[in-house]
Amino acid sequence: MKLSAIKGERTIEVIADIIGPIANIAADGNAAELFKRRKLPEGMTAGQFMTKRIRENAPALLKSHKGDIIAIMAAISDVTPEEYCKNLDLAKLIVDLIDLFTDEVFNELFISAQGGTEKTSSGSVPESTQA
Repeated sequence: MKLSAIKGERTIEVIADIIGPIANIAADGNAAELFKRRKLPEGMTAGQFMTKRIRENAPALLKSHKGDIIAIMAAISDVTPEEYCKNLDLAKLIVDLIDLFTDEVFNELFISAQGGTEKTSSGSVPESTQA
């Protein structure tokens, strides 16, 4: 589920639940690098650039902010962190992370937590081309 799909009063509850974890990640330069807007380098496709950024930055995010990621995913999924972990497997994690990374509302919220954007941005992490 994407943050942008949440409607009504639940929007306020979810935002309240994810502000802390987002701030924790935004304060960690290595983990936050994945969400920073970067210009697409010449000679690279958006998919190649996304893959490179994920390969370079996702390990820091996943290893050092596991609890924050679980809290964000659980809030968006409308379950407790314990329930989210109970049903977590590799496929679910990949789908959930792709949904999160390609959610423009989440990216805007995350960028706000970082304190601004770069003027030379090319946008957030590009959308995935799921099979």
